[in-house]
Amino acid sequence: MTTTTHTYTATDDVSALVDRARATGRMALDVEFLWERTYAPIPCLAQVAVGDEIALIDPIEGASLQPIADVLEDPSVEIIMHAPSADLILFALGFNARPTNLLDSQLIGGFVGLGSGQSLGALLSRVLGVKVAKTEGYSDWSRRPLTDAQLEYAAADVAHLFAMVDELMKRASEMGRAEWVREEHERRFGPDARIAQDPWLAWRKVKGQGRLTPPERAALRRAAAWREEEARRRDRPVGWLIPDRTLIEVARRRPTTPAKLLAERGVPAALKEREAAGLIEAMEMSADDAPITLGPPPPAAVQARLDTLVPLAQVLLGARAAAVDLAPTLVATRDEVESFLVAVLTGGDGADEALGHGWRREVAGDALVDLASGRLGIAPLAESPYLREIRVDD
Repeated sequence: MTTTTHTYTATDDVSALVDRARATGRMALDVEFLWERTYAPIPCLAQVAVGDEIALIDPIEGASLQPIADVLEDPSVEIIMHAPSADLILFALGFNARPTNLLDSQLIGGFVGLGSGQSLGALLSRVLGVKVAKTEGYSDWSRRPLTDAQLEYAAADVAHLFAMVDELMKRASEMGRAEWVREEHERRFGPDARIAQDPWLAWRKVKGQGRLTPPERAALRRAAAWREEEARRRDRPVGWLIPDRTLIEVARRRPTTPAKLLAERGVPAALKEREAAGLIEAMEMSADDAPITLGPPPPAAVQARLDTLVPLAQVLLGARAAAVDLAPTLVATRDEVESFLVAVLTGGDGADEALGHGWRREVAGDALVDLASGRLGIAPLAESPYLREIRVDD
């Protein structure tokens, strides 16, 4: 267990800490931040464990987190974190940095029968028998001075991460799942993973875009990209500029003047005329874009089979996941199950789908192919595992 705690307010001390991390090849990391009124998280305190030292790095008091961002990208240093998605967005947006050698204790826990989405406190208790007080999670970390309770809480976030990850990886290896863990980390945090939002793809998350025509969807792509970039420039949440439902109507109606756009229902009064002009200009550029056509719906016969198969497939997936102590949501979502079955039922092998390769195919993908082809049936059982797979002779 890490035993010595220091608070750093000078960047030189942070750089020296990072040098020690490079020498040992390992660092545990967590960040406390505010993210309520801004586009990007505002770092308030970084907790770092290196060897037997815990460092509480205070950017509000002057310590730069740039050395931490630099070591995050160093493949020779293993970075240990717990549920790091928001922290990684902070480093991506604030420092243009992304991890190259990361282990997420929450993710590993899902592969060794501890369930998905476990809190740090729950995992520490279940894996190491360590109880930590989690009473300061909703603190205002931007206020100074920090209280003793806050400092103790912050240090606890990284104090046991090395020991816990070592134990979790030991269990994963004993269960033959170390490769599964590595594959999933590559999928979520590797070079092809999306850490922060790509403005050009932001339209995909706009609620209601499926109801637009292809040309309207092309206009929405430009509008959503403008909103994302403008929100980042102003450092405000995207919904504060224009909410989704209003952005959908703007893309549909395509107002041609700032006055008309500002008169649209739901456009915030704070939106300025020059900003409205910028949004109109962005949408006008979509005239040269190819219309965005969503994939065609499955043929009627395939859709009829899906109506029956998808519920059965989810039951089978849940049973298969339970049999190997995995949370079903870690294996696949309902949308991923349906997408995989569409690919299979329309003549493909599903290899490009989440369930079509790697450990997911091993756990459930091949069984779903057999289910869809009629080679596998399922029946309920009165006792655990409550489901029996029935092989159907050709």
